[in-house]
Amino acid sequence: MAASKSSSVVLIIIGIVGLVLYFGAQQSRNEDSSKQAPQSTDQTDVPPTKPRQFAGYDCTGDCSGHEAGYEWAEEHGITDGDDCDTAGERSNSPSFAEGCHAYVDGESNSEDAEDPDNEN
Repeated sequence: MAASKSSSVVLIIIGIVGLVLYFGAQQSRNEDSSKQAPQSTDQTDVPPTKPRQFAGYDCTGDCSGHEAGYEWAEEHGITDGDDCDTAGERSNSPSFAEGCHAYVDGESNSEDAEDPDNEN
């Protein structure tokens, strides 16, 4: 019976140590969460950054695709948006096509400002 009693005491001690470790880890996680919480509340005061834009089109990075499409359209005197779509399909770059459209739209807006039905 003495061996059984000492085994029970050992099991109880192991159980208590396990509970202390478990709840200590939970408390540590909660403290880490509370330390991070003020940072996230501080960030709510800062307006979210808007994505960069190129002539009204959102850029996914540095807008280089849009710039390349705009420059290409300018160099080639593109005036038809369909040419932009075709070029974008060939380059597999929607941002290139959007940059080209920005050039076409800029040209048509300055020349056809009185025509509200102009879709270019």
